This record gives sequence, C-alpha cells and structure tokens, in this order.
Amino acid sequence: MEPARRLPVVALVAWTFLVWTTRIRNIWADDALTTGEQWARTALALSFTVLGLAVASALATRARWLRPAVVALAAWSIGVWVVRSIGIATAGHDAGFVAVHLLLAVVSAVLSVLAVRATAARTVAAPVS
Repeated sequence: MEPARRLPVVALVAWTFLVWTTRIRNIWADDALTTGEQWARTALALSFTVLGLAVASALATRARWLRPAVVALAAWSIGVWVVRSIGIATAGHDAGFVAVHLLLAVVSAVLSVLAVRATAARTVAAPVS
C-alpha cells in the first residue's frame, strides 16, 4: 500500500488509541461508577483497542486481511458513536460536554470512512481501443 493510502488507516488507529485508552483512565477515575459499570465500560474501550491493534498489525505486516480489519474497526466506531451520541445528547449533559463528544463522533466517523476508502481495491480501467 502506497504511503498516501496508508495515512488514513494510521490516522484512524492513532485516533482510536487516543480516544479509547484515555477513556479507560477516565472510567477508573470516576468514583460515581460502580465496579460493574467500570468493567462494562472498560470492555467497550478494550474492544476498540483490540480492533486498533489488529489493524496496526495487518498494516505493519501487509496482511491480506487489512481491509476486513479496517472495515470492522470503522463499522464498530461508527455504530458505537451513533448510539453514544444519541445517548449523550439526550441525557441532559451540559452543552460543552455534548459538543466535545459530538466532535469526537464526527472525527471518528470521518477517519473511518477515509480509512475504508483508502483500503478499497483499486481497479484499472482497460484502455479504450
């Protein structure tokens, strides 16, 4: 994969690690959550970490399964952020909290789409005779 097409995939993995590993730290620092809630939220964050590691591994080793790994991470990112965004927007949080999380959602979705597009198979058109 040429460097220009790798960039969106690398960006998605880096963004995923930044957002979700930070989330793990925040979960365990939140005294308002029960231990069960902390473990459930950590499991969600770890699901992103595992998918991110899979994509990074596939990219580094030039594995044939890079595209399915990217599609899985992208679909999971978009799906989770759609659900989370609705929940956050309707839960009575202050406007700043909602805005930050909607921004996280939009960036995640845009990077997901760009990474999927970057890993799409390219076809070369046959010359017209």
